[in-house]
Amino acid sequence: MKRPILLTGFTSLAMIFAFSGHALADDRTTEFDEKHKSCLEQIADDADLAYEEAMIWRGDGGGRRARHCEAMALFALGHKEQAAYRLDQLGDMRESIAPEHRKNYYLEAANFWLMANEVNQAYDSATAGLEIDEGDSDLRIARARVYALLDRYQDSETDLTSVLNFDSKNAAALRYRADTRRRLGKLDDAKTDIETSLRIDPNSVETALIRGQINEALRLRAMGKLTTEETAE
Repeated sequence: MKRPILLTGFTSLAMIFAFSGHALADDRTTEFDEKHKSCLEQIADDADLAYEEAMIWRGDGGGRRARHCEAMALFALGHKEQAAYRLDQLGDMRESIAPEHRKNYYLEAANFWLMANEVNQAYDSATAGLEIDEGDSDLRIARARVYALLDRYQDSETDLTSVLNFDSKNAAALRYRADTRRRLGKLDDAKTDIETSLRIDPNSVETALIRGQINEALRLRAMGKLTTEETAE
């Protein structure tokens, strides 16, 4: 008959501490997540105060969440470039931040660089994010927007088509591809894309504006007043 395994006092204490450690880690993560959420919400009320408190929190060991809130507060205060730069720094922290978070920081950085009209930096951020997850739709859309701003419309169309191959109802991808196809002179395809995008998201003002541009291009083509080269602005 096998004798029951008895835990020594040391082993019992070790297990207690191990379980306690996991519980403390979980509690700390929850606490930090809640504080991060509160920090981001505070930006809408008082971005200056949110920035100051995020800096204090970072000094107290707030880590990536505190640094992220700092960056978002800077953006709200009008410092787009500085915010994007800080988000890129977070994305570059391979050793201490999980890939899922890093790619999201790169995405936010890419969008902020685009808003700041810093196209090359936006390209670098989007591409860095895609190196982590090449199938991320939002990152691919961001890079497609960069390509369009660089007049690389064929590359833009390729990225957007890649998104739509996996998510055919992505209204943003359809909208951007419609505009890209308009600039490439593919007016019929552009019309199909923009109408589909509007059916999915009928309240999008940007989509309605692009549809107007496509319809005008089609009207001019029908009148023989538009060549393929003239579709691009």
